[in-house]
Amino acid sequence: MSSASTAAPDAASFQLGDLARVVRERKGLIQAVAVATVALAAAVVLILPTLYSSSASVMLDTRKNNITDLSAVLSQLPTDPSSLQNQIQILTSRDLASEVIAKLKLYDDPEFNSAIKSGGGGNLFSAIDPRSWFRAAGTPDIAAERDQIINAFDKNLSVATEGLSTTLTVTFISRDPAKAALIANAVADTYIEDQIASKRAIGDKTTAWLVNRTKQLALQLQDDEAAVQRYKAENNLNETADGTSFADQQINAISNQLVLAKADLAQKQATGDRVAALVKAGDTADVSQILASPLIVQLRTQQATLISQESELSTKYGPLHPKMAAIETQKRDLQDKIATEVNRLAGSISNDVVVARAQVGSLQASLAQAEKQAGTQNMVRVKLRALQSNAQSTRTMYEAFVTRLRETQDQDVVQNPDAHVISRAPVPTTPSSPKRMLIVGASIPAGLLLGLLSALLAERFSSPAPVRIAPVTAFRPVQTPAYRGPPVLARLNDAFDPRAADAVIDWPSSAFAQSVASLLGKLKGTARNPGGIVVAVTAPEWGAKTSVAVALARTASRQRLRVAIVDGDLQHPAVARVLQLAPSRYGLVELLTGTSSLARALRRDPRSYASALSVAQPRGDGAAVLASAKMADLIAHLRRSCDVVIVDAPPLFSGDEMLALGRLADALVVVGRGEALSRGATAHAIEALVASRTAPIGLILTT
Repeated sequence: MSSASTAAPDAASFQLGDLARVVRERKGLIQAVAVATVALAAAVVLILPTLYSSSASVMLDTRKNNITDLSAVLSQLPTDPSSLQNQIQILTSRDLASEVIAKLKLYDDPEFNSAIKSGGGGNLFSAIDPRSWFRAAGTPDIAAERDQIINAFDKNLSVATEGLSTTLTVTFISRDPAKAALIANAVADTYIEDQIASKRAIGDKTTAWLVNRTKQLALQLQDDEAAVQRYKAENNLNETADGTSFADQQINAISNQLVLAKADLAQKQATGDRVAALVKAGDTADVSQILASPLIVQLRTQQATLISQESELSTKYGPLHPKMAAIETQKRDLQDKIATEVNRLAGSISNDVVVARAQVGSLQASLAQAEKQAGTQNMVRVKLRALQSNAQSTRTMYEAFVTRLRETQDQDVVQNPDAHVISRAPVPTTPSSPKRMLIVGASIPAGLLLGLLSALLAERFSSPAPVRIAPVTAFRPVQTPAYRGPPVLARLNDAFDPRAADAVIDWPSSAFAQSVASLLGKLKGTARNPGGIVVAVTAPEWGAKTSVAVALARTASRQRLRVAIVDGDLQHPAVARVLQLAPSRYGLVELLTGTSSLARALRRDPRSYASALSVAQPRGDGAAVLASAKMADLIAHLRRSCDVVIVDAPPLFSGDEMLALGRLADALVVVGRGEALSRGATAHAIEALVASRTAPIGLILTT
């Protein structure tokens, strides 16, 4: 980095002292131009007509009418910004202007219709108007005059929104204050009337369409229902009141009877089989049907009586007695009668089984016939269901349209606009324009500037004065002697102040911040490789170098540059402390050794968008780390991805560490006090760095 030599100023160049001389020499010209400008401004404000403005306020109302739901026919007016702009376009439209002009008969007002202006002034302006030179003589063009009146009306009308509210302010400017208020109110009233008329027209159109559509649906419904009844009659399809066919009801009845008959058959068949088995075995005592027979009960009673008598006679007379023989004969007769009655009952049970089976067969035949008939009817009912479905769909549509028609009828009775006037335009008492005092007051500095410009032009193009006054030396730069050491890039006062790194953010207009910005501009032109610049900042002692490095990084971030600051002082890291970053497990050494990724090691400066790569744990082998190939790869990667890379280097006397960083950087900046940098060990260390042919070296003098 070489020092730029400063050329001696050209004695013939225009200096601030020359400007003072021109003002003194051409004071009369400046005064004349200024007076002429003020006089012209005064004449203009006297000629300009006095205008009055008045405003009416219209609020878009988002409330709905609860009597009828009109929004179902015409949706409520939205109040988002784009919708407000749409309403502004309506208020300033030519159609609305035409309605207001016709309502107030403004086509007979000379202020809007220039064709009926009278008087010398009107004729004079008409004569000097270039548009009138090419206007054909003869019958005036009615359409052109109408457009001219509307243009004059729209030129004086303005509509604006009021902050974040839904209020629109309608302002009109006129030469007559009463007319300004009248027209502003008329525009607001006409806008609201047009809203009501638009709603009523849409409601009437909707009602007419609904009436026509309802009539069509009524006729269609009649045709569909007639088709259903005609099809039923043609195919002999009968149904109950709830829509169930007679065939289906018959099937259900026969099915229920068949279930009961089958259950009865099963019961009787089981009883008959059991009775037959018991009769065959000769054991009829367990047959309930036999035991329940009155005759059997009577015979059993007689049998029990005989057995009792036999027991008594057997004890009294013995088995061979004639009475015992008579009892045995009676017992045999009773046994034969019981057997005869049991056989008769068993036959009766068998007959019941046969009858029950015949009934089941009859019901099954009837069910089969009914199902066959129902199947035939079901094939016919397929088309019937289609006709009924079509008729039901038509009925649903018809009922919906009838309901909608009832809702939309007579809406004009409760028709409410979506906006209302909340403040009518008052008659103004003071004019709104022109601002005569403001125009005349502004013409004074404008006249002085024009006069000064005229004086400079006269000085430039006129002959020079015979005597030239020497420039004021107080405004000329002083030549500084040549400096043979490293160039002085900047002078930063208070760099040792602990708040120096924050000054570029807290006090961006301070001398320190401006000097740092100027220093950054000089350093950006020192890049030796493609990509961003790499600047290493060192110092003979700790303190100022880290503050300057952080200040440079934050200044680059404020200029929307991609910037990274690397803490290269491995023995005494200070970047994290100055940036007020919390302690971290990952830093530069962990990144270079492969135990951390770059995304994890990089941290964001809390006061800017700069990325910081700090040192997590101090190391004593700084030279080996900084001279490694991975460090070179890291600097190359940061150079490609950033616009500015700031390295907080070790102190100036660190030897090999400074040489390693000097070879990686584009510029090496030494921060220190002026008297310390120019003599002693510090000067020898700087000379050694210069001799080692590292990056160009520049000095930053501080106090």
